[in-house]
Amino acid sequence: MSEYKGIDVSKYQSPAKMDYKALKDLGYSFVIAKAGSLKAKDSAFDTHYTKARAAGLSVGAYLYSYATTEDEASKEAKLMLSWIKGKKLTHPIVYDIENSTQKALGREKCTDIALRFLTEIEDAGCYAMLYSYANFIKNYLNMDRLKHFDVWLACYTTEERRRALYTYPILGIWQYSSSEILEGVYPSRLDQDIAYKDYARIIKTKGLNAV
Repeated sequence: MSEYKGIDVSKYQSPAKMDYKALKDLGYSFVIAKAGSLKAKDSAFDTHYTKARAAGLSVGAYLYSYATTEDEASKEAKLMLSWIKGKKLTHPIVYDIENSTQKALGREKCTDIALRFLTEIEDAGCYAMLYSYANFIKNYLNMDRLKHFDVWLACYTTEERRRALYTYPILGIWQYSSSEILEGVYPSRLDQDIAYKDYARIIKTKGLNAV
């Protein structure tokens, strides 16, 4: 199985301090940048996107969800589509659902919310992906209803332990660490990701994300 290294970033990783060319030189191939949430667009999204693209990296985007209804999830989808309009994103458009307020809704309502966002993003011609951590996926999402979508899993452990904790298809990306420092790239900790698909090739070939 092929593997592709990447990182994910937001305003908490200063674009001014990030050397994306050095990241590319280390063998990394993609960056997934936070676009925002219902509260606001991420103030660093455009700059992270521009700098990562200029370094030759494939870029995706994620939205952190606060939705507690399907209508709010639809609003989140529309916001995301407005933020990525005109950008050349060659990694998935991701829905990050994990907020503590969503747990009280129960599994089926959380699933309804995720499905609404992901479906609207896919219907717009994008490669939609789900992000969460292993416990939330197990206890608060009905993965039978979401099996159409690839998963980006946050699980900071060994690969053996991850395989025991996460048994659902389809694992597209594994976020395996939030604490690695890449000397010469960024002065503080960075999330580390491994992708198991060549998303850049798939998305380019299929002409997706052209919103």
